[in-house]
Amino acid sequence: MKKILFSLGTFMSLSVLSVGAQTSKISFEASEGYTVGNLGGQQGWTTWGGIPVANPTVAASNATDGVNSFTMLSEGDVLSSCGIEKNISSLVTTSNDVEISFDYRFDGLDGSDYEIAVYNDNVDYYYTAALRIDYETGTMAYRTATAFVDGPVLNPNQWYNIKIGIKKSTNILQYWVNGTQVYNGALGTYKNAHTIDFVYDDFGTGFKVDNILVANVSSLATSEVSKKENITISPNPATDILNIETDAKIVSVSVFDAKGSLVKTISNAGKTVNVADLSTGNYLIKVKTDKSEFTKKIIKK
Repeated sequence: MKKILFSLGTFMSLSVLSVGAQTSKISFEASEGYTVGNLGGQQGWTTWGGIPVANPTVAASNATDGVNSFTMLSEGDVLSSCGIEKNISSLVTTSNDVEISFDYRFDGLDGSDYEIAVYNDNVDYYYTAALRIDYETGTMAYRTATAFVDGPVLNPNQWYNIKIGIKKSTNILQYWVNGTQVYNGALGTYKNAHTIDFVYDDFGTGFKVDNILVANVSSLATSEVSKKENITISPNPATDILNIETDAKIVSVSVFDAKGSLVKTISNAGKTVNVADLSTGNYLIKVKTDKSEFTKKIIKK
């Protein structure tokens, strides 16, 4: 029986994920076989819970990677848990460790509850890992081996990079938000990364998803791991120039404001970025290299 949300109210450092040969990306782009319109039925995505077919869509807007994103609309038609899921077991090519990363943005408070679940299979739908966002407060709760525990408070209309680590080799479950680890503990009874499910209860507010990465961690080369540890951005806070220190070649740099709106993109960027034209405030900077990508919160003075 499918696991669903319980009744309402029950319940930035550095993020890097290798994009080598053993990483699969879902960014809802035409190059991946997606077309703008209803997401259900495309590339193995399946709706459930009576959700209107037009609610989950591929939209040519709000992208954090490329030009498209997955946008979940809400007209308040269902008022019960529903969503869209995809079998990712074919992307998990090793038997041990996997990291699943994605950009996520929910549309508002006092509307829908939200959940992101990774299931052990698509028969019984037992949780391997899961996150919930409370409709009243924006508090993100994460599932441990046995229960949900409250974590950080997220703001509506702001992009977050969320990563889930499922380490069967060491029996460890991990969660990160914008690169800050919020949980590191025992993996529960169920350990497979079989199906990913984006859930809400359709109470008038929706959400957006982009840049899903499924990385087989045990396939990462030692040299790639060491490079991840050497990526830094300074100064922070910054006035005019940001310096990006990495051994890899920088492909592009994107800057998002506190509302999650794309402010600027620099292709073939060097290791310095001019931020003098930005207004004072908080931003997310997303850097893609030829070996990895990462997101970090910065402050513009």
